[in-house]
Amino acid sequence: MDAFYASVELLRYPDLRGQPVVIGGGQRHQPVLLTDGSRRYSALREYTGRGVITTSTYEARALGVHSGMGVMKAARLAPEAILLPVDFEEYRKYSRAFKAAVRAIAPHVEDRGIDEIYIDLSALPGVHADAGRSFGGKLKDTVHAATGLTCSVGITPNKL
Repeated sequence: MDAFYASVELLRYPDLRGQPVVIGGGQRHQPVLLTDGSRRYSALREYTGRGVITTSTYEARALGVHSGMGVMKAARLAPEAILLPVDFEEYRKYSRAFKAAVRAIAPHVEDRGIDEIYIDLSALPGVHADAGRSFGGKLKDTVHAATGLTCSVGITPNKL
């Protein structure tokens, strides 16, 4: 899945699309719903303490903020970035949904974590006709239709 945790958060908070967003804060960084219906988000520059970035949007990555980086270092690189707390329950929900969508069209799936799988396409009819390209497109479309999320697909002769 593409920038999985960040992409799930952008589904929840579409007003943050196109902005540098960092996932890695605690519950105190939960967005606050204002009386006018808008939200107040925590800025990365406001962060104090110890912590590690779980992931970031591509806009934050362009500023040098990456997974596994200390939050304080990220705050120096991208002080205006939005900081959101990690919500593993929500990520697990989307993980189950994307995997169910894939299993509906490709029954041989090997789980590799919350946002990665291997798929054995070898027994699927017609998959070899175009080296799997059309099936790869079908996978991407199926996952997007089921979850609203994008994914990348690599088709190779084996999983290595």
